[in-house]
Amino acid sequence: METKVNSALRWDAGILRSAMCKAVRTSPDSFSKTFEELDAEPPDYWVAEIKSAKWAVAQRGGEVVGVAASKRPNPDMDGEDPATSRYIESVWVAPGLRRKRLGERLIKYLLTAEYWNNPRIKQFVLWVYETNDPAMRLYEHIGFVGTSETNVGVRTEVKYRLDFNPEVHTTIGLGGNGAQRRNQLHRGVTYRLLGQPGA
Repeated sequence: METKVNSALRWDAGILRSAMCKAVRTSPDSFSKTFEELDAEPPDYWVAEIKSAKWAVAQRGGEVVGVAASKRPNPDMDGEDPATSRYIESVWVAPGLRRKRLGERLIKYLLTAEYWNNPRIKQFVLWVYETNDPAMRLYEHIGFVGTSETNVGVRTEVKYRLDFNPEVHTTIGLGGNGAQRRNQLHRGVTYRLLGQPGA
């Protein structure tokens, strides 16, 4: 059984590596790492990424067309409570599928997964480059609100916060059997979490 789980995790780690390399290649201004940096990461890096966060992917015809991660706040750097907050990171949608609500559904799928895992979740936060207007519009549409916090570096980032309400911010059910499948499938796109048994 351990070999099967390890094999499935490594398979998903390969999917994540491929998806993130594609994301950075098609949207280099949206990520802090370059394609070359990500491409050089060893397989264990990607396994560790899956183990340290929830990674949701949108797939169509077996191809990843969207990705997003949810991570616990880092107590050494972040002021949010790890018991009730999560950071949304690495959001990407394939260029040909943007402005079709795929990003919104993917993020809401991820919020739902976090809520079902921990009903105490009260807020989601994220950083976005201040020049990334399409991403800011997406987050604001979902309900994220810009804060006065900024991270000034080579490129300035703005912090967004969502006061989480499961009745408003989750539309894709993770409930039982047939209902789950219908809700996960939309316009030929399925949503799933990487590294989950039976996923």
